[in-house]
Amino acid sequence: MRNASSQQPAAYSGFSLIELVIALAILAVGLVGSMRIFPAGLQASRRSEMMSRAAIVAQRTIESLKLASCGDLTDERTTVDGLTLATRLAQPPSTELVDPARLKSLEASVEWEQDGRSRALTFVTYVRCPPS
Repeated sequence: MRNASSQQPAAYSGFSLIELVIALAILAVGLVGSMRIFPAGLQASRRSEMMSRAAIVAQRTIESLKLASCGDLTDERTTVDGLTLATRLAQPPSTELVDPARLKSLEASVEWEQDGRSRALTFVTYVRCPPS
């Protein structure tokens, strides 16, 4: 017969309270860190969306202006989908290589406000005008 005092205690299988507190602290640090990244990612996503919209508006405008005759091209400023679009017609930077009457520089600038800051994208292309 065994004596009750001679029995060894069974091995505890489980976590102690201190191990649980440490695990929760590590988990909390990881969650707080990841929660701080989400707003920055969302802001970058919105900025990227607005830049894509600006590029699409500028591309459509440039394509429609390239279809017009050179005599109809003028400087304009309009608002499209909350974006301010300014088009400017100018002479190309180098007139030595081309006839300035036959080649025009077309600049489309798109501006918008986002997160309290003014943002802008500028696109430049060249339009060939037929001889008059």
